[in-house]
Parts: sequence; C-alpha cells; structure tokens
Amino acid sequence: MDYGFNAASYFVAKHYGISMQEVWDMSIEAFEQSFIWANAAEKIKAEQIEDATAGAKNKTRVGSTHGAMPFSQ
Repeated sequence: MDYGFNAASYFVAKHYGISMQEVWDMSIEAFEQSFIWANAAEKIKAEQIEDATAGAKNKTRVGSTHGAMPFSQ
C-alpha cells in the first residue's frame, strides 16, 4: 500500500470512529464514498469554524477613543 492510500484510510477511520481494518475491509466503492463524505464534512466544519472566528473577531473590536468620553461632561 502506498502512503497516500494509508493517509486516506486513516482519515476515513478517524472521521467515522472505526478501525483501520474496517476501512481496509470496505469495498473500493464504499471507501471512495466514505472518503468523499468525510472530506466534505470536514470542509463544512472548517468553514463554520472560520465563520464563527471571523464573527467573534468583529464583535470584539474596540471602539474609537476619539471624542468625548462617556460621563466626562
């Protein structure tokens, strides 16, 4: 087996919480579909994390200190 297939097998096993042997016992069609779904799910998760992080950064911006401070008048 080559390293690319081993890495893809590990990715599928880790994503679905199954053993490497269970991945190796899959038909090639089942493996390909599992890999595609796992990859798509991880991409969606990464996009959601990125969106949440961007949203959090926008909410924590410090307002301008130019002008009168509250209660200073």
